Amino acid sequence: MTANENDHPFVECATFADDNKYSGESWQSPYHYVDIPWFAEGSKSDYKVQTSQKNITQGIHDIVNWLANNDCADLTSNYVYTYLNKKYPSRPDLAKSYALRLLIHFVGDIMQPLHCEARYTATTPDGDAGGNDFPLKSHYNVDNLHSLIDKVLYLEKDTIARPLSESSWTLLETKSEIYRLSVEDVCCWDRAVWDNRDFKDWQWESFQLAKGLYDGLTED
Repeated sequence: MTANENDHPFVECATFADDNKYSGESWQSPYHYVDIPWFAEGSKSDYKVQTSQKNITQGIHDIVNWLANNDCADLTSNYVYTYLNKKYPSRPDLAKSYALRLLIHFVGDIMQPLHCEARYTATTPDGDAGGNDFPLKSHYNVDNLHSLIDKVLYLEKDTIARPLSESSWTLLETKSEIYRLSVEDVCCWDRAVWDNRDFKDWQWESFQLAKGLYDGLTED
């Protein structure tokens, strides 16, 4: 399960959740997103909206409570905790190691705005799955809005092989410095932004950003 990790496992494990999602670990799939409904056409009464208690916001909350050894947390109702400890009944550290890999991935996912919304229209009455069902003309292996944002508007169109080579590691260091400066510039060093650990605030911020990603776009 960790074949993509070698010299830089804390970074290389960021894709662990996706790498194994379709290889017997589909139980954690609902935790990659939270489909907050956005009724771009009509109103809620026009659609059959389904929500799930298993979502990215809940997943991050539960894993943090578990790994932080939060004595106030009721872990008996924590699905990730109960599932992984049942999977590895005699290896609690392995269960935590798995959970940390999920947490790293989920924090990345919740920062991708389209992981926090579902756009409802006449053509997508069940929601568009965070832009996955908003088709675009295929370009650089991107054929929907969700993939376009994943690829940072084609700026990150190239897939970096894992485990990371030293040249790839150097490239990632350069890229991370560029993006770090960009984020700091936007946030103006406001510590209230960095220190906010209310994960529902994170999801709502992403939701509001997601709605703007459709501006000026037409399907196909």
